[in-house]
Parts: sequence; structure tokens; C-alpha cells
Amino acid sequence: MLVTGSSGYLGSIAVSHLVAKGCEVIGLDMKKPDGKVDGDGFRFYECNSTDGSCVRDIFSRELPDAVLHFACSMNRLRNRKEEFGMDVGGSFNVIEAARRTPSVRKFVFSSSAAIYGPAARSELWLDEAEPLNPGHYTYGLNKRLIEQMLFRVNGDHPMRTVSLRICTVVGPRYSRPKSVVSILLRLPFLPESFSRTSVQFLHEDDFNELLNLVLHDSEIEGVFNLAPDSCSVVGEIVPPARFHRFPCSAIKPVMWALWNLRMVNLQPAGLGFCLYPVVLDSKRLARRYDYRFRHSSTESFLLTKERNSLPPDARF
Repeated sequence: MLVTGSSGYLGSIAVSHLVAKGCEVIGLDMKKPDGKVDGDGFRFYECNSTDGSCVRDIFSRELPDAVLHFACSMNRLRNRKEEFGMDVGGSFNVIEAARRTPSVRKFVFSSSAAIYGPAARSELWLDEAEPLNPGHYTYGLNKRLIEQMLFRVNGDHPMRTVSLRICTVVGPRYSRPKSVVSILLRLPFLPESFSRTSVQFLHEDDFNELLNLVLHDSEIEGVFNLAPDSCSVVGEIVPPARFHRFPCSAIKPVMWALWNLRMVNLQPAGLGFCLYPVVLDSKRLARRYDYRFRHSSTESFLLTKERNSLPPDARF
């Protein structure tokens, strides 16, 4: 099994889980893993997915039977052209290499809840039939383009393709500073208007178990939401003393300033999710396996508050 983005947060927890289950895993990432993977079933290649030749060589050498594609820039870049090249261009290389490798029977793409976009809707819970409207949010736009590439006709290749639209995953290995989660955990002041926003958190344990079920399901194909069967309200998981009244007109300029200063990794275009939150209905996937979630959304966040891997010196 080949995992792209194997040194990132989702990729690394998936690799550790799969190796612990006895799977042989090939990791591909532009940076080396932060720590050693426990077990002998892991091999790592330092390779940028934008390097098509490197990607093809690894596929030809390793002949994986399945691909988990996690690699993405995750809002780290401030150049839309570079972000497009890494996320969409890199995904094109990985998808095409998989299609040209006869051994690959399954391709699982890590999409995102952001693909639905912030929009006024009559229902809070969104299933897979909801129209995609990522607006100007680059991360969501790129995920939509990659899904379109992924479900293009495969020709005679028997590869089954799955896109998992994942909500925010949290847990003891969560390590992303300057993110929405770290802001909720550590920022001493938040706009009072955010207290009414619905959010959704999936615990690492549930993420790993459902991912494992998908990988061992020989019939699954298509698009599935991956999220708990519950959601949270920000005002119920963040202490009231941290909320302050700010003029709504001031929030976006402040976010632009923080974004350009690289103090946050939340694009200002993503502020729309505070007004129009995306809460995923994952019954289609959960019912397929009769799966019962171990943790609610609120439990997942509070457990992460108690134990996480954020840098101790990071303010948020």
C-alpha cells in the first residue's frame, strides 16, 4: 500500500495504524517523517508529488495494490499558482501513475468537508448529494478539481476509486499550530459571533477504524462523507471568558493581516464557514459497516484539549 503525504498529520496516523495492523506500507512525502514508525513494514521515499518522474519510478518499483492520497499543501502556501501546482498538479501525477500501474486495485483520496463550501442552506446536515460550492476558498476549490480528475473514466483499468470528504480530525497526535483547532484551544480571545458556530471533530481512533474498513472493502467505490454522527457548538467547548465583541467589519481585515503575516493558516475566504458551517452527514458510510462511533464531536475536541502534540511554545 502506498501513502502519499505520509509525513503529514493524517498520513502519519494512517501509516502508524496500518503498520500496526501488519500492512506493508510505502510512504511518499517531500519531507522525512518526524519520528520512527514502529514496525518493520514501512519504507519511505522522499519525493515531491509534483515530480512526475519520481512518482512514476516509485510506483514502478513498488507495485502497490492500493493508494492513499493525503498529500496537499494544507494552506501553507501564499501563492495560488504554487498551491495549484502542488495540490492539483501533484494529484494528477499520483492518479496517472496509479492508472498506469496494473497492480493498483484501489485509490482512496483524502478530500475535505471544505469542498461543500460556506453557503446559506435550509438544512444543517449535508449528505453526499449536496451541491459543491467552495466559493473562493482555494483549498476547497482544489479538492473539487482533484475529485473531478479522480472520477474521470478509467478506461480498462479495474482500479476502484473512493473519495472521502473528511471533517476536522483531532486527537493526541494533533500537531498543527495556527490552525482552526489550535486557535480554539489556545487563542485567548475570539469574536463573540463565533460562539454560535457549529463545528465537527472526528477522533483519530474513529478515523483509523473507518479508513481500515474502507481499505478492506473490495466493493466500495464513489464519494463518502467521513465525520462523526454529532457536531459541537463553539460556545459549548470554549470558555465564555475568551469571547469578546468585535465589529464584524473588522474581522476580515484582521484575518487578511494575520494570513499575510503567516500567523494563521486559515485563508480569509474560509471565514464564511463561521456564518455558514458545514456539518457532514456520514450515515451512508457508517451504515455500510454498521459502525458506531467511539467518540462524539465534543468528546473528541475535549480529549484533544487534554492531550495533543502541538508545540508547547506555540501561542495558538
